[in-house]
Amino acid sequence: MATIKKLKRKYGEAYQICFTHPETKKTVRKVFRGNQVDAMKVKNQIEADISFGRFNIENKSNLKVEYSWSALEKRYKDYSKANKSPKTCKRESWVFIAFNDFLGEDIKIKDISNQTIELFRDHRLLLNKKPASVALEMRHLKVVFNMGIKWKYCIENPVISVKQPKQDIIKIRFLKESEIQDLYKCIKNDDNYDFLKLVKAYLYTGARRTELLPPLFSWDSVLFNDKKILIKGKRDLKRYISMNNELYSILIENKKLGKEFPFEFKPSYATKKIQEYYKLANIRGANLHSLRKTFGSMMLRKGIADIFKVSKLLGHSSVKTTEKYYVDFIEEDYKDAVEKLTEFY
Repeated sequence: MATIKKLKRKYGEAYQICFTHPETKKTVRKVFRGNQVDAMKVKNQIEADISFGRFNIENKSNLKVEYSWSALEKRYKDYSKANKSPKTCKRESWVFIAFNDFLGEDIKIKDISNQTIELFRDHRLLLNKKPASVALEMRHLKVVFNMGIKWKYCIENPVISVKQPKQDIIKIRFLKESEIQDLYKCIKNDDNYDFLKLVKAYLYTGARRTELLPPLFSWDSVLFNDKKILIKGKRDLKRYISMNNELYSILIENKKLGKEFPFEFKPSYATKKIQEYYKLANIRGANLHSLRKTFGSMMLRKGIADIFKVSKLLGHSSVKTTEKYYVDFIEEDYKDAVEKLTEFY
């Protein structure tokens, strides 16, 4: 027979179901997160399965130690610190904080089931977290458990069978050509020509904020003879982008001026300053990243490059990422292509 016991939790109800494993004869404790009615259904199902000999809960006795969640968390954080950037480690730490807050206490990894992950997903959505943010948290947890399997902390990944939250189509904010000219005008009126050069560089390359600033972007990244620049992106992935004539002239000029770096700005300054100029130009809903999005949208709208080339230029890990952000332009291209079929009949 199985027994059921209500547990104290910060968020929601949880019950511990205990029973004797029919093969190992050891006591098994499973944590169910949900209401009492559903918990009783799980308990009754376990008892029925044992009675009819169809009990198939995986025997985890092949694990030498029943590790706690906190042990895996510490191991993973040490791994990240040694192999990832401080920025990535900080971003991951917020996911651990959210998950630990949901759990309420340290528990055994074997007690974290796909239902635990489902409840965590629903809990985060109830806190009005964006579906995209929750999906990112779940992907991170999936990686953590995969590493846990590799390190023999667990034998299964509870995130794999859990559906990601449904996400709305992402509407990108890019600048219209008239807005770009208004932005240029405000920067020129402020005599901030060095910053104007940086803004143009973003629009001509589609680079992320830090990808054109120290220390990632140095004079070693500028290949004047080949008219290319080397961009160091996420996960240290590198890509080359050709310089148009204006960007080439900007970098030649800055080189002659003896600047230590091609663009000598801190990321925080660039973010703050662009907002000031957007406000002066009466441009709403845009940020520094909008310059990158404008580069991608211009490439597609003007037929300069297809979605695959744009994906490579932007340094996306997959063309699916590009499609997610630029779906409107892709659908517009498909519509134009179909309409042109009339020319052949």
